[in-house]
Formats: sequence, structure tokens, C-alpha cells
Amino acid sequence: MNSLPQEKLDRLYKALEPLNRQYDPIVGMLRVPLRSSGLLKFFQGFPVHPTRESLGYAAALLDTGDPKLYQRAIKIIQQILRLQDQKPASKTYGVWPKYLEEKPFKIVQPDQNWCNFLGSLMLQVALNHRDHLPSPLMAEIDRAILHAARSIQRRNVPLEYTNIAIMGIYVKLITAQTYKVTDLHDYAMARLRDFHFHTLDQGGFSEYNSPTYTIITLKVLGRLRLHIENIEAKKLIERLYRLAWQEISHHFQPSTLQWAGPHSRSYSTLLEADVLALIERSTSECVNWGIAETHPAIDEHWLLLPCPQDLEPFFLSSNEPRTVSQTLFKKIPKQVLTTYITPTFSLGTVNYSDFWHQRRPLVAYWGSSKEPNYLQLRCLHNGVDFAAAQFFSVQSEGQVLAGVSFSKDINPINPYIQSKTDDSRILTKDLRLRFEFSGLFDTDRVKVQIPSLIDSKSSVHLHLDNLHFQILIPYAQFDQTIARWEIHQSTSCLYLDLVLWSGKQRMFRLAELEQAAIGIALQITPEAISVPDVLINVHDHWLDMDWKHLSLRLLNRPADQLTLNTSVFS
Repeated sequence: MNSLPQEKLDRLYKALEPLNRQYDPIVGMLRVPLRSSGLLKFFQGFPVHPTRESLGYAAALLDTGDPKLYQRAIKIIQQILRLQDQKPASKTYGVWPKYLEEKPFKIVQPDQNWCNFLGSLMLQVALNHRDHLPSPLMAEIDRAILHAARSIQRRNVPLEYTNIAIMGIYVKLITAQTYKVTDLHDYAMARLRDFHFHTLDQGGFSEYNSPTYTIITLKVLGRLRLHIENIEAKKLIERLYRLAWQEISHHFQPSTLQWAGPHSRSYSTLLEADVLALIERSTSECVNWGIAETHPAIDEHWLLLPCPQDLEPFFLSSNEPRTVSQTLFKKIPKQVLTTYITPTFSLGTVNYSDFWHQRRPLVAYWGSSKEPNYLQLRCLHNGVDFAAAQFFSVQSEGQVLAGVSFSKDINPINPYIQSKTDDSRILTKDLRLRFEFSGLFDTDRVKVQIPSLIDSKSSVHLHLDNLHFQILIPYAQFDQTIARWEIHQSTSCLYLDLVLWSGKQRMFRLAELEQAAIGIALQITPEAISVPDVLINVHDHWLDMDWKHLSLRLLNRPADQLTLNTSVFS
């Protein structure tokens, strides 16, 4: 039953090895420790059974053509089919839970994105293995796919939700094509046209430069290139597919093998090996890091994602500094991404963002491909990334002038969760701005001079790996607190923290604060170069900053997020 070349089959078996060890034969699904916050804390650290990963595993088992593994795959698929909500009147119609454990306990509202993820995997099974599976089982799979497609149609996510929007288009288009559903096909084609126009008219994907979501989007576009038959759709998809590769290649830093910032959403500041392996597999022999060989993927034998040849040079060594600038015109106000890439370091910023834990509004990389280092700017409230803190910046090559203000209407933990009226009240034991330097540091050689006072003339100078980092904090006010520096250092990280409050727990009411803002100037250079003071002017709740040839103006008191954004860049 298997038709794979032996080399691909061997890599598939190798990719399946860790998943085989996770398989739970009693339940008929993979079993992994829970690391999500979706379930009650009671389940944290305990093994749970994920639906998406289990179904992806089952599809790969079928691809081996091994009759014994077929039986395991069938057991998994049968188990997952039973978990879908197939009641059209239900609020979660067509959706699967993330975990088997969610359904009986009804602990959380299921994530509706799982309709897209599992719908696409069910289509993979149906398209590749219809003739090899029992007819009754295929009938159940067909019904599940149609339920998922109709659910996605009903939900109709905003086009700005890049990866879920394009994944929904895939499920709807391929379902309509496979089962000859005319109205669904017409709807999906209209969505594809709208998504194509929105993305190109805006100047790029809304979830910009994301090592997580751009890769998901690229894979979905690869599925569409492989499965779609409509000629018009093929042309639209091809332009989006190239755009995804442009985003990856133009932001790649060859010396460190890192994806330069800024990142709209990222799960790991350092690039995961599986992303590097995907890039290596998708390019010619000129791009050879030796990573793809040791990191096989369970879908690489059928999901080919060739990089356009003219973009390959961006993945090779480069001796010339370059600036990559991108503007998203449909954002309100327009969002500007700036990335400076040199042979020794990269520095990326976005003109406005928040400090949610998936954001990287200011991030720099340096070092080597074996030992990459990074600087990430974070704002932490009680040790957790503080989404209510808002970031603003202007950048020129290795210099950034930035500011931090505070939103009184954004959920402090997650900006995508509706904020409550009283979310501007924050119970605080600790609030700090962190310059997080990560890498392998010789603690005896890292010297940091920290000023005793925070004022317009104070600066911090770090010399790391033949690079000089100079940080100025010309303004730091949060209510009546007195800001101070703290430094925490080990062999693998250095935290340079501007502490706004630390100590006895107290309540801050953001909506009532008369002053709350931070000014920042950062310069990264190969040589030690003196920096001028930042000129500041505080008046009528505005903070004006001028430094070198950069200028930035922001509110120095909390306001709603839209007011903060538009007031800075109106």
C-alpha cells in the first residue's frame, strides 16, 4: 500500500519515533503533559490527550502504508470523530476540544480554531486514503469535514486573523471541491479574493513577521497549491505563497540563523530547529546547515514548500548591512516595521505594539549560528508579561528611540480577551521594564555600569561579544514611585531591570494616574561610540523626546489603547 521512496519512508519512520512513545493504546490517542492554561490548574503537569496532534499522528501513520499502523490510525480517528460537536444549533457546532479531557469535564469553552486545524487534517486523510479505509469510517470522516466547513463559514473570522482566515479558506474550498458543494465554493472563493486583496493592499500579513504564524500560513498555502483545481484560485494563492517566503527570507539573519524582529507573535525568541529544517528542505543545496537531516517532519514527504530561487540568497551570508522596512497601511494608525540586519547583529522594532508575552516589539540578535544571543525588551507585572503596557518607537539602523505608556482598557494578561471596566486597577507587588539579554556569557568579562539616578543624562553601557549596547532612560515616571536599576546575571542570561515598583503589594488605578511613562534610547554598535543626551520636554501630559535625528512624542499618562496609538502617530 505504501508508495513512498525508501529514503522518504525512513525519514517518516524517524519522525514518528517520538510520537510512538507518546501513544496511549488504552485511550487510542497521544498522551502528553499539559502545558496549556486552558484547563483547570488541577491538570497542570498531568498527562492529557491532545486532539490535533493525535490526528496529525494518525494521518502520518496512514502514510507509512503499514497495515499494523493502519489499525492504530483508525483507532485514533474513531476516537477523535466522537469528540466533534455535530449539533447545528450548538454554539460550538463543528468544533473539537483541544484535549480529550475537556469534553467530560466541560472545563473550558472549546477553541473554535480547532475546527480549522482538525478539519484540514481530516481532509488530508480523506484526500490521501479514501480507498484504503473502511467505507463506514470514511462516511463519518466526510460528515465531520462538512460540519467543520459549515462551522468555519458560520464563524467568518476577520481577515486580519491571518493563519486562521487562510486555513478556513482551505477547509471550505477543498471541502466544496471534494464534495461538489456549490454555495460553499462560491463563498470560499469570495473569501479568498477578499483575503488576497486585503493582504496585498495592506502591504503584508496582519500577523506580521511571525516565526509561528507565518510558517502555519505558508503550510496552508502549500496545501492549497497542492490540492486546489480552480485556475483563478491558483493565481491568487501563488502571490500569497511568494509573500510568505518574502517575509521569511527578507528578515533572515544568516550569521546567527535567526529570524530577525519585530515579531507580531512568537512562541520562542530563538528560532526553533524545525523552522530552520523546513527552510533548509525547501531551498537548494546552496542552503545547507545540516539541520534538516536530523529534524525530519511527519509531513515533509508530501507537503513540499519550495522557496522561490531568487529569494535563496537572503539565507546565505551577507557582508552588507541592510534595512528592511514594511508598512501595514490598513492598521489604525498604520503600523511600521523596521529591521536592520548586519553581518554581526540585527535589530528590529515596530512603531507601536503591546507587551503581551507573544510580542517581540523590540528584539536584537547577535553571536553565531551555534551560540545565538538576543536582547528582548519586556514589561513585567508581578513576573508576568504586561499587555497593558504599550510600546512606541522610531528606529534608524542600530538606534532606537522608544517610549512606554499604559493602556487603561486592555486586559493585562491577553489583549485579545475583552477587558472589564475595572481592569485599569492593578494589584501590584512588582512592576519593571526588563532588558533581557540571553546567551552564553562569561560573567567575569561582562561589565555593566549602572547609574545611581534615572535622569536625562544617565546611561548604561554593556560590552558583549564585541558589540556595544548603550541604553538611556531619560524619563521614568509611574505615579509617585522612584525608578531604580537592578541587575541579575548568570552564565546564560543577564536581566537589566528598570524597577518602577517592588515591595509591599499595593493597588494602582491606571485610569487615575497623572503620570506613567518611560522614555528609552538604545544604540548597538560594533565600536564604542559616545551617545548624546536625550532631550526631553514634559508638558500638558505629553512627553517629547529628541535624540540624534530621531523624535518621538507620547502621552505620559494612561489612556485607552486607541487614543495612545493615534496620539503618537497621528
